[in-house]
Amino acid sequence: MAEEKAQGEREMKRLILFAVFWQTLNVSAYTHSGNPTASGKWPQAYVTCAADHLPMGAKITTPDGRVWVVQDRFGGGYRDRLDLFMPTEAECWQFGRQFLRCRIEVE
Repeated sequence: MAEEKAQGEREMKRLILFAVFWQTLNVSAYTHSGNPTASGKWPQAYVTCAADHLPMGAKITTPDGRVWVVQDRFGGGYRDRLDLFMPTEAECWQFGRQFLRCRIEVE
């Protein structure tokens, strides 16, 4: 009985800690540096992104429908910036800097 109650409390805490919200972000792009990300993982094109204000593992959906995962940091304490990992420098320059309304999912 006590174990069931503890399990129920853990599930309730997990439900409470899940959030989905929208935020307009100052979005740029970056590419290979030859180093792993701040999470220790190697970056994956069109998956990895960097954000200081979101926890590692948060999922961000951009207006094009792509889902990105926070696996890296800027290191500047920014609260409104997102950096998307792309495979080439040319794609980064083409992307430029955009202000995008993004869906953020934090667990």
